[in-house]
Amino acid sequence: MTTSAEVSVLIANWNTRDLVLRCLDSLAAGLGSVSYETIVVDCGSSDGSASSLRARPDVVLVENDLNLGFAAAVNLAYRRSSAPLVLLLNSDVELLPGAIEVLVRFLDDHPKSGGAAPLYRNPDGSPQPFHFRFPTFLVTLANASAAIRRLPGMTRRLRTYRMLDDDFSKSRSVPQPSASCLLLRRACLPGAHVFDERYPIFFNDVQLARSFAQAKHELWVTPDSMVLHEGHASTAQLGGRLKRQYVASVVRMLEDTEPRRNVLLYRALVLLQGLVLLGLRRPTSLAWPDLVAAVRGDPGQLPSEPLVVVE
Repeated sequence: MTTSAEVSVLIANWNTRDLVLRCLDSLAAGLGSVSYETIVVDCGSSDGSASSLRARPDVVLVENDLNLGFAAAVNLAYRRSSAPLVLLLNSDVELLPGAIEVLVRFLDDHPKSGGAAPLYRNPDGSPQPFHFRFPTFLVTLANASAAIRRLPGMTRRLRTYRMLDDDFSKSRSVPQPSASCLLLRRACLPGAHVFDERYPIFFNDVQLARSFAQAKHELWVTPDSMVLHEGHASTAQLGGRLKRQYVASVVRMLEDTEPRRNVLLYRALVLLQGLVLLGLRRPTSLAWPDLVAAVRGDPGQLPSEPLVVVE
């Protein structure tokens, strides 16, 4: 780590000790000859993460007693960073050799681009499609309702949104690359923060990508860079509390991007489905107070303790 770093690596961690240590161990190979600094924000982990991270001289550790959420944790790390390039890196990503060095050189060769991302593979080496177009309102409804997903043409629309049939054999611009591993130019970021903290977990990356698109800073994906991604290592620990976070963040996104009638339609759909699930006593149903809060756009407080222990 150096004070004249080319890249600031920002990592938020919540109860993913083994994964975050593996991620950190992969940095040197992933960045190659590129100089870097690493800032890790631990959000009140109870799995021994903080003590393990304290023992690493290659990390600037910021410890919090509470689970701040992904957006706030990344912003806190960002305020401690200084390099002209900023790497958003999830704790469950393992860099393959040269992965970030390739992205740095890509940005060197494309000075008008705002950022660059790799392709993803699952830990077993199989491809992991993880880049998107911006969600249309119909896609948002389909993601909320199995009945809408069964409508004619919806499978094709969802595949288009997820870019499942697109060609990634060559470098290309992508509306919304995953923020699990995303190298950005500091000069293109919106002020003193990376993410809008009104989106604690979900859709902060979508809104960040929208801000880049509005400023005409293209985001790219190159197949010359590859990483391994566990996926959902932290969010899986939220269990049933995840649904309120997700629905509330969708409502907030729609309020920011869609006419009021669409916001009301989404709220009505979620409320109706929630009432049906409550009546059927489904284990996936939100309790009435949480359902009402979610459709109002209130994600609630994030827990400090996980419901599901990740092995």
